[in-house]
Amino acid sequence: MRGELVDVVSFFNGGYPYRNPDPRYIKGISENSGRSTDQLRAISRLRPLNPFIRDDLKVKEGPLESSLFYALAAPATIETFRVTGNDKSRGYMPRRFEFAVSQSPDAHFQTVAVFDVPDSSLAVPYYDFSIPVQQKISGRYVRVIMSGSKYGNYWLASFSAHGRFDGASKLREDFSGVYHIHGRKGSGSPVNEAMVSQQKGTAYDPYLILRQQGAQISGCYVYGAHDGRGKKLTLDRVSEVLGTLEGGVENNVFRFTRTHAADGSQSQGAMALAPVAAGIPETAWAGYMTIENDEQPGVKKVNPAFEINLTIATRTPVPCAITGQKEKTVVENMKESIEKAGKVQLYGVNFDFDSDVLRPESGAVLDEVVKLAKANPGWKFEIGGHTDSLGSADYNL
Repeated sequence: MRGELVDVVSFFNGGYPYRNPDPRYIKGISENSGRSTDQLRAISRLRPLNPFIRDDLKVKEGPLESSLFYALAAPATIETFRVTGNDKSRGYMPRRFEFAVSQSPDAHFQTVAVFDVPDSSLAVPYYDFSIPVQQKISGRYVRVIMSGSKYGNYWLASFSAHGRFDGASKLREDFSGVYHIHGRKGSGSPVNEAMVSQQKGTAYDPYLILRQQGAQISGCYVYGAHDGRGKKLTLDRVSEVLGTLEGGVENNVFRFTRTHAADGSQSQGAMALAPVAAGIPETAWAGYMTIENDEQPGVKKVNPAFEINLTIATRTPVPCAITGQKEKTVVENMKESIEKAGKVQLYGVNFDFDSDVLRPESGAVLDEVVKLAKANPGWKFEIGGHTDSLGSADYNL
């Protein structure tokens, strides 16, 4: 058992919001509604956000409740929940929170905590409640039900669940494929704008291409033509490779360094895919990604993170290189990063749970480091890292 609590529903710890198919929890929401799904994704990353309204029940009948569902990277035992938000309009704060966990995504949720908001809290616009569980139960899925607001709508800024994972998560091996990129402008970064913008007046859309080997993932983002309605990338009509991604899988999340081809700038990011489990229906989005804004002189930083929605075009990975252009290897990209920045960030070097023993999937990443070292015998390397990011430094030592 880990020595320190972590937020098990956090995006970077493998938490992913999903939609429960039970009609009691999705009444009034169309199957492909993006608004509610976007809101769930936003709070899962615990970023500073403007408050938003959850309005799951558009048919005003029965108890006016709103629900959230999260899949965890691995079973965990939760000890404390935390919810924050503000209610400047004095009518959207939940009067009751109910938290439940389950080993199944669609049934058998067992309530572990109920919190009734005190009347004194209703007089102030901001709230921050830490709610201990009444009983500790291991679960892979979390349900939150909010009820009792004046209008049946709810404002929530963030949600977290602090606990301990019961064991390591199983390596997710289905990131390979071609994804159609859907994003919004307004990030304040020309690099990010280029990544999501369609080439207006042409037939070219932005796509993400990923190939996975063990815990290692490499890929690129391109402009390319699609086959029409299916939005599948046509290989012979890739107009431009915009940049590359190199990284690996950690806690079921693809962590990467993004290098933009036009200027060589780099930024860090992460991508998660929707959970695959019986009882979780397929949604409009296959997954979503968040990328740090690029620090560029003279460019106003608008958003603290840049968000991208992804739909799957095909699970079959394809070459990143355009006609006549040699595709760089992982070793070549690592060397270029070291030569430009003096360092390279490695992802996908994973260890056994609560241990300093390397997991088998880490070999794919480390093999590339060995190739880099052998190809540059005059280099001297300084290697830094840790076994995992869970727990305090003293505990992990």
